[in-house]
Amino acid sequence: MQRALNSTFARDVSSCGQSIQCLTELWLLLRREIGVGRSDAAVSGLLGRGLRREPLEDLDYRGAWQFGGDWSDQNFSLTDRQAFVVLERTRRFRAWSYDYDFSIIRLGPARDRPLDLVR
Repeated sequence: MQRALNSTFARDVSSCGQSIQCLTELWLLLRREIGVGRSDAAVSGLLGRGLRREPLEDLDYRGAWQFGGDWSDQNFSLTDRQAFVVLERTRRFRAWSYDYDFSIIRLGPARDRPLDLVR
């Protein structure tokens, strides 16, 4: 059973993209709960299963600030807003997330496209 779950998770994760900053934030959150060694293993495992890392481009910062203004009633972190910009720029609407904010955000020109989340 565990092998089947791992296989499904690996397939789902490999179809997702995240910014490098999101992986750093994940590691920091995990470190508080499970320590450095296990956090290293968890993030390394995600990367080993095909999680794609997208670097930020200079314009992504401007886009992150724009998301903050467009969604001023939310308290999205800068890391989350950067991830939204990267997902929108790369036209990847499937994301792995440990964060509720990813279920709130809508992307696209009309801000009406929800993310397909893998949890």
